[in-house]
This record gives sequence, C-alpha cells and structure tokens, in this order.
Amino acid sequence: MKKTLIFFLILCSSCNSNVNEWKSLVTDNSLNGWHIFQDDGTKKGWSIDNNILIFDAVSDLEAGTGDASLLSDKKYTSFEIEFEWKIEKGGNSGFMWGVNEDLKYRFPYQTGPEIQIIDIAIYNDPEKVLGGEIELNNVLADLEEKKHYLGAVYDIFSPKEFNVYNPAGNWNEYYIKIDQKNNLGEVKLNGHLINEFELRGELWDKMYSESKFNNSESKESEYLGEKRWYDFGKFKSGHICLQDHPGKAYFRNIKIKELN
Repeated sequence: MKKTLIFFLILCSSCNSNVNEWKSLVTDNSLNGWHIFQDDGTKKGWSIDNNILIFDAVSDLEAGTGDASLLSDKKYTSFEIEFEWKIEKGGNSGFMWGVNEDLKYRFPYQTGPEIQIIDIAIYNDPEKVLGGEIELNNVLADLEEKKHYLGAVYDIFSPKEFNVYNPAGNWNEYYIKIDQKNNLGEVKLNGHLINEFELRGELWDKMYSESKFNNSESKESEYLGEKRWYDFGKFKSGHICLQDHPGKAYFRNIKIKELN
C-alpha cells in the first residue's frame, strides 16, 4: 500500500510538472498545431519560414472573403505566453484568447478578447494606416483614450505605458498572462509591464458596457450574424489566436506555459 501511494504521488508530481513547463508552439518549421479559423479548405494567407509564422495576404477586412486568423488546435484556460512579433508600417494584428470556433460565430473576435498589435506611428499620422476607411476611423476615434493602442485589451482597457515599442519593421516581444483562477490578465512589452486588467467582474462589466462590444442591437453589428457580441469574453477556455488583419505580420519564438 505504501509503495502504491508513493508511486501515485510521483505520478501526480510528474503531471503537474508537465502542465507547468514552457512548451514551444512552433516546431519542425511547420504549421502543425495550428489551423485557420473555420477553414473550409479555401482559406489561406499563413506560411512558415525558419520557424517564423507569417501572415501575408489581403485580410478579410479588406477582401471580405472570410476571416483567416490562425488558431491553436488546443484550447487553453489559464496560461502564460511569450512571443516575438513584427509588423509592417501602418499595419496591425492581435493576439486573442478564449476563442470559440462554433459555426454560429463568424469571426474569432466575437468571442475572444484581443491584445492589440499595431504600428503606433499611425497615431501621429492616421492617414498612413493600412486597411482603408474602417481602420482609419478606428484610429481617429481613439486618439485620446488609446483603447485601440498597442498593448490595449481592444476597446476595453488602455495600456499604462506607451514608450517601450520598437518601430514597425523591428521585432518586439510580448509576455501575456491570462489567469482565470485569480481573475488577472497582464501584458508586458519588451520586458515592461504595460497593462493589467480583470477578466470578469464589476470593472470588466463597466468597461465592456462602454465599448463597441455592447452594441449588439445596432444595425452596424448585423454583419456578425445572430450571435453578434452576446458571447464576447464569456469563455474561460478556448483557442488562442493570431489575427488576420491588414499588413504583413511575423511571429516567432512562441512558447506557452499552462497554469493550474
């Protein structure tokens, strides 16, 4: 009995160790472990070179051909993730969590909150933003609040630090923590803590109520389908996601550690 108990404790310890280890999400220079959102075999735009994930296509925002954001095959609940990213001038992208891929949702961002990736130079010269009128209006409406700025939880929480960014065309590094147990999210950019936020609760509800995600009854939200924004931010477990958005984007050294 004693030997059995010792073996059981060792086995449990091993399981916990595996959960708490950093794991690479890009291996063997392949897209194994990833897939395009609701891929029907026609979506494209992602490639890999020297273990760097690359989005190089006309985005759905520009083409209207269906969202081609890249999702992890696995679903995650609480985790830390680190990755380096690079975008071209005027471009933007994003990292999402808690994405639900059910066919009743047309876009990953109907369910998954987004940590914004964007060329902040366009805040000084909005006309240089890629993506046409929609993206231009997004910037013009955000010049003061900066809820669409680099490191923001898009349209929910603005970042608290603004001057630790390497210009477009250069590599930057994100560390992101999503801790459902402790109701905490964090974003570090190039080693600097730039955002902390709740994942649910009174403050989240307040900021949500002031955001575009509380606009489901508007005709402007009809393009989302019947589910609109009603399930935004509701899923504690879901896919992580790299966004299909205007401008070429690169991601490398992606690793994740799940939290108990």
